[in-house]
Amino acid sequence: MFNLLKLKPITIALLLLLLSIPLAMINELVGERHRMSLQVHQDIANSSSRAQQVIGPFLVLETEQYQQDLNNGQPILKTVNRQYLILPKTLKADSQLQSEIRNRGIYQTRLYHTQNTMALQFVLEQNLGFEVAPEVAPMAAPGAVKLKSAHLVLALSDVRGLIGMPQFRLNQQTLQILPGTGISALSGVHAKLDLATLLAEPQQLQLEVTLGLTGTDQLSLLPTADHSSWNLTADWPHPGFFGRFLPQQRNITAEGFNANWQSTLFANNVQPQLQKCVQSDDCDSLAEHSFQVSLVEPVDHYLQANRAVKYALMVLVISFAVFYLFELLGKLQIHPMQYLFIGLALAMFYLLLLSLSEVVGFAMAYGIATFCCVSLIGGYTASVLKSISKALACSVGLSCLYALLLMILRAEDLALLAGSLLMFLVLAAIMLSTRHLNWYQLQQDNKTE
Repeated sequence: MFNLLKLKPITIALLLLLLSIPLAMINELVGERHRMSLQVHQDIANSSSRAQQVIGPFLVLETEQYQQDLNNGQPILKTVNRQYLILPKTLKADSQLQSEIRNRGIYQTRLYHTQNTMALQFVLEQNLGFEVAPEVAPMAAPGAVKLKSAHLVLALSDVRGLIGMPQFRLNQQTLQILPGTGISALSGVHAKLDLATLLAEPQQLQLEVTLGLTGTDQLSLLPTADHSSWNLTADWPHPGFFGRFLPQQRNITAEGFNANWQSTLFANNVQPQLQKCVQSDDCDSLAEHSFQVSLVEPVDHYLQANRAVKYALMVLVISFAVFYLFELLGKLQIHPMQYLFIGLALAMFYLLLLSLSEVVGFAMAYGIATFCCVSLIGGYTASVLKSISKALACSVGLSCLYALLLMILRAEDLALLAGSLLMFLVLAAIMLSTRHLNWYQLQQDNKTE
């Protein structure tokens, strides 16, 4: 009689190949659910407010300049409308951030609410920096500058995130806040200034700003002053700092973080980029000059489920190898269908993990899925192996394997290293424990029975 045991390794390999199909389907399902979660996150952000970038406040002068030109050889006087920016000398901002979970069905996203205070100092130069003194109603002469309006601009990437109305206090006087910035590329608010005040002798303007803001994912502040600083305190323990400027000081704890940014004119001359934004509507370069922070989800349950599926084949190989050893050493005959049922039970673990994690969180979902699968496989193998002790050993080993896998999934930067070490150690354990086995003799023994 032909010994079918010789074909068992090939049969097991074919079963592993067959089981890779449902594993691939589960992996695709993880990606689909993740994409759906991102879509819901985007919908909530669109319904509330998106990532916020704060630019300003800065002073905008609307001018009309008289220039002499030639028309058919005859001198004529034409006017040119221009916007000039005056940036603050100092900017000191302080922000308090609180995060909030918003749910839509089984999906959720994280918003933040900030209360911000800013203290700015503007130094107005002689003639506001023009060669001649600007006037409200100058004589129409070459070189004359007419000052049409002046306003303080506070630009926001998403004005829907405003909590109440911002407050501007200029030299202890409260200014009226108006919608819009007067700049096509920037949204936000502005406050008009008295032109007579600006046209007085050189002076300093002290501006205090109070601003409440809601956003999602990211918060950034453009350091527009010659000397800028931003102190941010938040209740989220997983910040992500990026951009050209990292905080000079930061303290991250389990309850939240505190970060402080510093910048000077020499390190971050933003006036050319801001002037480009105002004149040509090209504001893309402003983001890289900003102080930036994001609220990072370190390892969300979809990412962890995706990582778990990547190790599914390893779990299957180890489990089938153990059962094959039991079959050889115990002189048993385990049918390929029984291998298939055990493999399907192991694959079901990942489907349970994905579906439960969307409802009860990843940690509890992992525990429930592990208990269900280990209990099912343990009870089934007790009958297959005809030994409660062997089934219990399989259950304990599978539980330990899932526990080690959870440690890998919880790791962030060291996940690949931990997974590689686990696979190496498991392979080494199997090789060392079977190094004295005479495989030909085992097959011969099974043949003679």
